[in-house]
Amino acid sequence: MTAIYGFGRYIRFIARRERLIGLLWILCISVFSVAIAAAYPNIIPTTQEMYAMAQTMNTPATIAMMGPVYGMDALTTAIVMSQECLLWIALAAAVMNIFFIVRHTREDEELGRLEMLRSLPVGRLANPTAALVSAFAMNLIVSGLIALGLSAVNIPGTNLAGALVYGLSVGAVGFMFAGLTLLSVQLFTTPRGATALMLALLFVFYVMRASGDISGNALSYISPLGLCLKVYAFYDNNPLPILLLLTEGLVFGAIGLAICQSRDLGEGVIPARPGKKHASRFLLSPFGLAWRLKRNSLIAWSIAGFALGASYGSVIGEMERFVESNEMVKKLLEAIGAEHSMIDSFVAMIFMIMAILGTCSAITAVTKIRSEENRGRLEQIYSKSVSRTTMFASYIIIAIIQSLLVMLLSALGMYAASYSSGLLNLDLLIKAALCYVPALLAVAGATVLLVGLLPKLTALIWVLMTYSFVACYFGKLLEFPDWAAKLTPFGHIPQLPVQDFNAAPLIILTLTGSVLAIAGISAYRRRDIK
Repeated sequence: MTAIYGFGRYIRFIARRERLIGLLWILCISVFSVAIAAAYPNIIPTTQEMYAMAQTMNTPATIAMMGPVYGMDALTTAIVMSQECLLWIALAAAVMNIFFIVRHTREDEELGRLEMLRSLPVGRLANPTAALVSAFAMNLIVSGLIALGLSAVNIPGTNLAGALVYGLSVGAVGFMFAGLTLLSVQLFTTPRGATALMLALLFVFYVMRASGDISGNALSYISPLGLCLKVYAFYDNNPLPILLLLTEGLVFGAIGLAICQSRDLGEGVIPARPGKKHASRFLLSPFGLAWRLKRNSLIAWSIAGFALGASYGSVIGEMERFVESNEMVKKLLEAIGAEHSMIDSFVAMIFMIMAILGTCSAITAVTKIRSEENRGRLEQIYSKSVSRTTMFASYIIIAIIQSLLVMLLSALGMYAASYSSGLLNLDLLIKAALCYVPALLAVAGATVLLVGLLPKLTALIWVLMTYSFVACYFGKLLEFPDWAAKLTPFGHIPQLPVQDFNAAPLIILTLTGSVLAIAGISAYRRRDIK
């Protein structure tokens, strides 16, 4: 018991730290899950449409993206919703848990917080145990809110058992990734290494599930993302996958705790690679330092952009069957422009999604300087003859480069995956991608202003991004008014190729982003470093 002494106080400490970020994660996942479910009676209003859609969903592309079809002998709106949405909600829960565990274990260790806390009467395992138990509580809350929400909206085919199984499967996937992340943070000496490993494993698990679902082999059972779909919510309501996922989470967590008990503070099972004895001339500059800190992140975001573009491009050859098999996508395409071709509407919709991804990458690059400030590293840099403006501008330039790469590589990925079909034009894809750059710059400028003027409120930019995604992507589906999307920068972008090009909003957004960035840099120069 001495190993976990102070465990209860540590849980209260984590709860206090998570009162904003954790609450936002919980609300976003649960509210989004319920809101999408509530829209399904309008998406699929008749039984005939449900069966027609289900019969055409057995294409390899659709199964790879969403999972296998089930419940054809008793199809309901709730079953269709579960087939199309459960995987994506589980992915969001997995990401939430990865960031949560890394934030409260390896990141605290790297920043020296854990060393300070261990100097108090706190057991060696109090920190990782409290993080794992807190993650379990977060997932349980998410599960409960989803189950209660689904029961409340009560779409056709909903029952209490199905709502519970649906919600608990999301929480079980999240807890499994929490346990696996607790193990990964024991392997690496940096939070970046642990996070990169877990995100890579998340991608591998997704590919394993897709391969297993298409081929019908055991890979879909080995992958936690495939296993959670085996609950067959609102049909069989099988609780066994939930129990297996929870057991896996406990096993991985126990192994992580055992390793943590024996390893030295600040060390990892995999030793850090020794760096060079002397820094290069490039690294001695502010931009070189910022580039070195963001290099791996830039590569990861670029790969993600290309891979996501390629995944969407892979369905172009079977576009008609894919859209007919997915009523939600069909409704979204019709909202963009029913008078245009299906492929043009699909391209317009996808690049709006890619713009959100590119903007997220820009935000992480800009806010990197804030994280360096919180860790006390900037004080050492600014004690030398280093300009604050030059340092902050370096991160902003990298943010622009990173977001441009994400957009361009997503266009290249989509074109490469659809090349054999001959249905897409590379020039058109690049124009559609670059058209969103002004919106990207506007959000990046707002992020710069928050970092410079209101650094403690920087997280508010993620509220804007969440609202932008829901309003622009699901707005028509959820029957939002037209002005709802106009409240975001993305709502003013002409959606090529279904809309005519209009330079005026692009110029205004670019100027707005520039003004906000200049104001943010000016405020950053004057405020105290905290």
